[in-house]
Amino acid sequence: MSMEAIAFCTRPLSDVAEWQAALEAVGFDMTLDVDRIPPDSTGYLPATWQGREVGFECSVIPLSDLTETYPEIDFGGPWACIYDFYFSTFPGCAGAWMAVAACVNRSGGIAFDPQDSSLIVAQDAIRYAQKALVSLLREEASLRNPPAG
Repeated sequence: MSMEAIAFCTRPLSDVAEWQAALEAVGFDMTLDVDRIPPDSTGYLPATWQGREVGFECSVIPLSDLTETYPEIDFGGPWACIYDFYFSTFPGCAGAWMAVAACVNRSGGIAFDPQDSSLIVAQDAIRYAQKALVSLLREEASLRNPPAG
């Protein structure tokens, strides 16, 4: 099952170096292993965090894609760039949310979690990503050390 996260940005990130700086600015040591970012490139963006692969799918979408799907939600704006992230694994979830948090924090935007139709300000997106990292570590630990039964 694939899940989604969206970053509404007042401007697109200019390049990988800016996205990397945005990640570092919010305390995430994730490394994007790419030369180009959307809209110059779309699809799978490989990334690593603490030696783990935490890549995710990313593309730029028009606002109309969301307003047609979620007519009851006011997404505000104006938004110069909307990054759409897809992931289907715990590591991908953590990677995508780190990327979302960095985007919205850097650009003064907001995040959207379509799974529960919630709009999330930058500081809450950072906390959301931190929780995803804790969940990832907890899940990995439980797989290494399953409960005695």
